[in-house]
Amino acid sequence: MLLQAGVRQRVAVILNENARGVRQSIIDDLTELVPPHDLYLSRSVHQSRQIAAKVVERAYDTILFGGGDGTFVQCLSDVAAESQARDMALPSIGVLRLGTGNALADCLGASRPTLDGLAHDLGRARRANRARSLQLLEVEGKLTPFAGCGLDAQILDDFQAMGKLIDRFAGPLAPAIGAAPRYALTVGLRSTPRFLTKTLPEIEVINTGAPVYPIYWRNGRVLEDEAIATGDVVWRGRASLASCSTIPNFGLGMRMFPWSDAREGRFQLRCSTASAYETIRNLPAVFRGEYRTPTLIDFLCTSVEIRMERPVPVQVGGDLQDGARDRLRVEMSDKPIRVLA
Repeated sequence: MLLQAGVRQRVAVILNENARGVRQSIIDDLTELVPPHDLYLSRSVHQSRQIAAKVVERAYDTILFGGGDGTFVQCLSDVAAESQARDMALPSIGVLRLGTGNALADCLGASRPTLDGLAHDLGRARRANRARSLQLLEVEGKLTPFAGCGLDAQILDDFQAMGKLIDRFAGPLAPAIGAAPRYALTVGLRSTPRFLTKTLPEIEVINTGAPVYPIYWRNGRVLEDEAIATGDVVWRGRASLASCSTIPNFGLGMRMFPWSDAREGRFQLRCSTASAYETIRNLPAVFRGEYRTPTLIDFLCTSVEIRMERPVPVQVGGDLQDGARDRLRVEMSDKPIRVLA
């Protein structure tokens, strides 16, 4: 069942075997669709780097990552570093819908992970004769579409803990409990109670790049006449969230960053002072990116440093980072990547 007819592009597929969506049935389907020398399975950061060296050396036209937004961040960062070391162009990039949040899969139009869906995405990659640019952030040496601290990272921390509890008590039924119900249980039983009982940390955001433009909360108008200069405080206060993104979606279909593409060369920074009650009461509109309130404070930036009064969880590309942090530097990557159009 290999898709050989009309091949124009050489495509590598890299799967993160640790990802929840990369089940044996998915691997079996891809084994039918992909020649064995073009399918790479990774279980660790060390293996990811080894695979990056191989795919760059073999000069594929396109690479498809399977395993979620965190897989995208790790694999892309490794491939980009290897390409730069060899002075080679970065291949076009695509994703398979095999993660939990699937923000990039939504952004890039990946199909459902059925046999037909996987075949469609592979066929699209092999026939690709055009690509579009995708701007990314650079955070702690990684290329990522989003990163931040606060409620989003805290939910990820709680999501992992809740997932272990579900797997432990649900036993053989655990695989049937998907990402959406796990997320709902996490928010309802762990994150919201924690959010209600703890004092929010004070956060200070410093502009370390070009002038920052505030966004008017009612209609998304960019306030260029109120630009914040380099070195000045962009925002300061107690916040439940301080996150940055170059794409609208955060995960599970949530459009957390509706102004992320308002200006080329700038990412959206969102700081939130919304209470747990306000957020939950307006959750449908929040998910659609349609909730307008002065408690959501947005800016367009090229580089910022986020400072927290105490160490808090931090997420990069939807993956919780090891150890809490009290500072996070986020800047726009100087080179957009090519993604499947």
